[in-house]
Amino acid sequence: MRLSRWTVVAGVAVTAACVRAATNVRPPLSATLSSGASTGSPVPLRFDPNAKVILSNASSLPAASYLPSQASRGAELYRQSCGTCHEQGALVGQGFVDSWNGRRVYDLYALIHSTMPLDKPGGLKEGEYLDVVAYLLQANHAPAGADSLKADTVALRNTKIAVTP
Repeated sequence: MRLSRWTVVAGVAVTAACVRAATNVRPPLSATLSSGASTGSPVPLRFDPNAKVILSNASSLPAASYLPSQASRGAELYRQSCGTCHEQGALVGQGFVDSWNGRRVYDLYALIHSTMPLDKPGGLKEGEYLDVVAYLLQANHAPAGADSLKADTVALRNTKIAVTP
């Protein structure tokens, strides 16, 4: 059986696309607790070792805009809600930059909103989650803007995280 030239070209193109797609993944993010975290009774967590996070290419999007007052509220919320499990500065620095720089703001917001706080995911008000995201942007040296982060998912999907270590 003889293969046509177009069949061979199509096979090579599909193989190349699969190889490219396989290299565009990151391992899933993990949550770690500090030694002094007061979390109450243990909660069994599900872990999927095959889960992958696909890198979103948001490099052409404008940087997210937040107000310093929004980040201030977020710092207080972080201290009260997030600081019981995450050590001070755990989400600040090179690790955050490596994981989140250049990605859509919505990706970070959706992760925090759907998984935090650990004992009651989705337990904060929508504006409070936005304030925490604004704090994380500020703490990682993203420049403040003239407008606050808004609960408009289209706007969050159309802006990127632009932070430096």
